[in-house]
Amino acid sequence: MLFDMWSTITEYFKGKSYWPAVQGLFTLLSLYLTGSVLAYQYLRWQYGLEPRLALFLRSYVFKQISLIALTLFAIGLLFRVIERPRAGSAQGTWAASLRKSASVIGKRAALAGLVLCVAVPAFNSLTPKKASNIRIMFLEDSDPEFDREAFVYLLYELNQRQRQWYFKVDFDVFNRNALTSSELKACEGEREALCFAEKAAGGEQLVAITIKPLGADHFWLNRGSTSVITTFDWKPYVPPTQYEYLVYSVLTQSIVVHLNTQCTGLPLTAFRESREGLGDLFEFSPRRYALKPAILAAHLSPLQEEMLLNCFGPEYMKTTSSLLTLEWLHSESVHKNLQRSFGVSLDLPNAEPAK
Repeated sequence: MLFDMWSTITEYFKGKSYWPAVQGLFTLLSLYLTGSVLAYQYLRWQYGLEPRLALFLRSYVFKQISLIALTLFAIGLLFRVIERPRAGSAQGTWAASLRKSASVIGKRAALAGLVLCVAVPAFNSLTPKKASNIRIMFLEDSDPEFDREAFVYLLYELNQRQRQWYFKVDFDVFNRNALTSSELKACEGEREALCFAEKAAGGEQLVAITIKPLGADHFWLNRGSTSVITTFDWKPYVPPTQYEYLVYSVLTQSIVVHLNTQCTGLPLTAFRESREGLGDLFEFSPRRYALKPAILAAHLSPLQEEMLLNCFGPEYMKTTSSLLTLEWLHSESVHKNLQRSFGVSLDLPNAEPAK
């Protein structure tokens, strides 16, 4: 339908006297329209995405196509300004005519190079980044009722279900005795766990897990490339189980770390204190129980879809959106593996739900 409409517009202008002057522009617009439609179809074919029109128009794909079209338009316009000398217009010898032609070609090449010097870096700046691997570490020995190996298995399931980045599990519990007395003193306070995690990170992107409280923060803390998740006092709020809570939290904090370190960071509204909620992925939870519905109905908002698409590409956005629903966690194969190999059941909470 879109191409039929464009064909009708083109046919209308073909009958005008000024058609030869605008024919090149119409050719470029036709290529622009075709490229945009093909790009949209490619997202559907390659990634199974059917983005809303508004999302597609704000995506890096459409911006790159627009940049290419604008670059070609600018070069074509400059070429028309610097016309080649007409045949017979050059007086004198053949060598003089050749020199004039070479001068025109040189000017065109210089101006085209100048345009490309601006366009190529701009194009590269729109290209999605590759997300880095995330290291997982336990700051203390976990609760005896929590099977760490079962949780590691779930992390490996996450690795198996996507190819964008991976979780690297550190099997050694953090050893605070390895810190100097000055380092221990510097980490004293409400954010002690985050400080320890930053010491352990060693420059890597790290999500640490602690059983201790994080002060005024119910669930997690983040600073740049390091996050800490606490399992403190989660038992009274099951279900979801501690495994579901941790998987959701690790996924969320991994996205936070990726955005902080490889993109422009989180939006200003992320985790801002509020007494109201929409179930947003980066929403502040004013009460501990407020996270339960967010886990059960985890999803990406339109703004988050746009952010992840432009930062890390369509596969990252689609995979993250799928993993956050935790449907894979409740599949029959994962349930059987948890119960048969670790004696863990996601259907049997370890405590009565909070009243």
